[in-house]
Amino acid sequence: MRELLSFDRVVVTPTQISDRQIAQLHKANIKVYGYLSVGEWDNSLGQVPGGSNVMTQNTAWNASVMDLRDNGWRDYLLSEAEALGNRGFDGLFLDTLDSYMLAPLSADELDAQQVALIDMLDELSRNASDDSEVELILNRGFELISRLSFQPAAVVAESMINGYDAAFDSYSVRTAADTQWVTDRLREVQQAGIEAIVIDYLPSDRQQERIAAARRLVELGFTPYLSNGLLTDVGVSTVYPVPRRILAFYNGNQFLKKLSPCHRFLSVLIEYAGYVPECFDVNAIDSLHFDPAKYAGVVYWLAQSNYTSSALARFIEQVLQNQSVQSLFIGELPESRTLLESLHLQAAGNFQGNLSTNVNQLRYRMPTSTLNVTPRYILAPGVDSTDVSVKVEITDAQGAKGIGLMETSWGGIVTQSLTVQEMMGDRIRWSLDPFENILSLLRLPSIPVPDVTTESGQRILTAHIDGDGFPSITYTGNRGFAAEEIRRQILERYPLPHTVSVIEAEVAPHGIYPQFSAELENIARGIFSLDHVEIASHTFSHPFFWDERIASGERVYGDSLEIPGYELDYDREVFGSVEYIERELIPAGSDKKVEVFLWSGSANPTPDVIQKTHELGIYNVNGGNTYVVNSNFSIAQIYPHLNWYPNAVQVYAPLMNENLYTDLWTDNYNGYSRAVESFQLLGEPRRLKPISIYYHMYSGIYPASIRALQQVYDWAISQPVTPMYLSEFAARASSLYETGLARSILNDSDAPVWLVASTGVRSLRIDAGAVPDADSVGLTGLNKGPDGTYISLAQPRATLSLAGDERLSPFGGDPYLQTANGQIEQWQWQGQELLIEVESHVPLEMTIAQATNCQLKQSDTQIDSQQSGATLNLASSSPGRFRLSLLCI
Repeated sequence: MRELLSFDRVVVTPTQISDRQIAQLHKANIKVYGYLSVGEWDNSLGQVPGGSNVMTQNTAWNASVMDLRDNGWRDYLLSEAEALGNRGFDGLFLDTLDSYMLAPLSADELDAQQVALIDMLDELSRNASDDSEVELILNRGFELISRLSFQPAAVVAESMINGYDAAFDSYSVRTAADTQWVTDRLREVQQAGIEAIVIDYLPSDRQQERIAAARRLVELGFTPYLSNGLLTDVGVSTVYPVPRRILAFYNGNQFLKKLSPCHRFLSVLIEYAGYVPECFDVNAIDSLHFDPAKYAGVVYWLAQSNYTSSALARFIEQVLQNQSVQSLFIGELPESRTLLESLHLQAAGNFQGNLSTNVNQLRYRMPTSTLNVTPRYILAPGVDSTDVSVKVEITDAQGAKGIGLMETSWGGIVTQSLTVQEMMGDRIRWSLDPFENILSLLRLPSIPVPDVTTESGQRILTAHIDGDGFPSITYTGNRGFAAEEIRRQILERYPLPHTVSVIEAEVAPHGIYPQFSAELENIARGIFSLDHVEIASHTFSHPFFWDERIASGERVYGDSLEIPGYELDYDREVFGSVEYIERELIPAGSDKKVEVFLWSGSANPTPDVIQKTHELGIYNVNGGNTYVVNSNFSIAQIYPHLNWYPNAVQVYAPLMNENLYTDLWTDNYNGYSRAVESFQLLGEPRRLKPISIYYHMYSGIYPASIRALQQVYDWAISQPVTPMYLSEFAARASSLYETGLARSILNDSDAPVWLVASTGVRSLRIDAGAVPDADSVGLTGLNKGPDGTYISLAQPRATLSLAGDERLSPFGGDPYLQTANGQIEQWQWQGQELLIEVESHVPLEMTIAQATNCQLKQSDTQIDSQQSGATLNLASSSPGRFRLSLLCI
């Protein structure tokens, strides 16, 4: 999906895409065409449908050539087309239209096949005409076009210049005569007013040749597409996706993916750079389809024994030879002498005793090699010194030196002593700054970074409450329920957007407190009736474990709440709890519904469990144990934004809740006030997370814990923030890895044009020295942050054209949004009038820069306008959705 989002149209094999993914592409304004083979049946799929007549075989593709006059085959095609239309495909890509020519037919029989084919295409077109959005693209069939009763959306020709031979899996350049013949046919297509598309073939390791070939086809007047012979790679058209994937191997026999070094320690670094971590189990390497055009780097963080795999050794050698993809080795290294030599190293025994380095930026003392088992590596003989730079050297107690960190032309190496180390008190540390010393070894090109920390130029603020402790009795004067105290002391005092949940078994009459249920349900209805509260479920019984593969010797909370006669059922936890809340707790007359499912306990759901929330159409949040304070700060303790699977996405809570700040409520009941430290550490010098206030209902029990919450809220609302509901943040975060970033083949300058597509992300971070110019489209504005410039997006698809000189006026001097505490839903110019629609969950404050000649023309709600030099400040006295227009002369 992250590559497909870069295109205006995509053609896919229908069985390879889900309805959810089709909807996602539509949300990004992308047309989706379903592939349908008209003249052939893929023999790998089994028997031909309905016993339809087969005329011959296409052995190169292991396909049966079908008799187009056969009613059974015709009925099958019409049925398939109808099914694809019902799934939401915008059109059909009709392939193998001229396969009948492979059969030994007489002239009359050929004509009969053509008549049947034309009739079939006309009928498909008539069926499609019921929906004006459905279109037909024909692959060849030049001889038929003038005889059709409809005009195709486009006609495709394959192998016009660069061809592919499936029988020999080989690529070749077509003869001049072949190229000219196809060119002449496509000119005829264009003369009929139909778009002409050329699909040519080049292997994935020749990406620059693909780009050059696509430019040549554009110069000839055709729409290009260059891919590999089997079309299994995402190729090059008038745009091409920027390689953003970082493949990182882990050992699935040793770790679950979510517990692997790839996910725990690398992903946050990769996300911050704007790339996408792809954690891959090394034991499944035989199933890996590695497309160099998609990947910017490969990371190996493995035990030495994992390198004995011959498949892995071959892969390593292949990638090292491909200079377009950088390699990074972390931790233990191969034992194989051949592989080590490929890495420019040789083994030199083990270090002895205390270790030290030649650098002074270590975060802690080097470990002592008392067991003398830490491997020592030195440069292999004959290594070209221009190809290798040893950045960190390690010395042991005997004076023996070895390599700690090394940079090479193909990437780099970080040996075991300089990786993440576990220390006393559950503290973990990178030995060196991982951004400066680890990630930098991959030499990732600077790109616009899809960002979920910022909205409308300001840091995002969310607040969500797990339902635990809803019925707990407070230690305040009235000795009421904790939930009522949270409502009175927090929710009514701070009218920010809140996401609030309940545990069904804590409040329902069929739960564990039936004697208090009527009162508890009324409290929940009162909370859910507040305008600034969105509703969430925190399960039925609060399971502690959501993944049975993870065992725990000490289950502090047990498996779940003890409900008589209940056995843990994840369907009951998800579907049942949501149904209960929507049936019993939503106030009468309200159109609210459950928007979020908040994972309980260890918050470690498997993909099949996460999918249950997708089925309900709600977001899921929690998990990820980010916890940093001034006295315990390390990048290694920061989790990524999400846990991504191909068919499910879990959004992590940006910051841990009050339990860690209070040491599981054994000390410092006001400890959550230190969350302010966390927000500051996660905001500068790099903005790694939004401000996320997250706690449980039982924080309403103690006066000290309530004061801590109020201190956190008071600090948060004093900051320049854009408050939003947790569901709104989750919509952005869940689409982070599925954001398209592409380059135009027509632009190859030092100040590139970027094409961005996302169904959720609304912000990009770019280097501080660049500014968007007047050719940018779909942007609202920018604001400088601690680590670059944050660009605001106005729509799912945008074009970011950058000027490399920050002294230039952004957007060519046009007015632009600098900051707003709301979400921009429309930003559209109509002549000299700028139409703006913004939704703010708090009284609106908006600043528009370069607005010297602008004034508020009209608004559907009272908006105060104040000019201050070149800045126009707009404000409202209440929250809401505002529609306004500015006249800029």
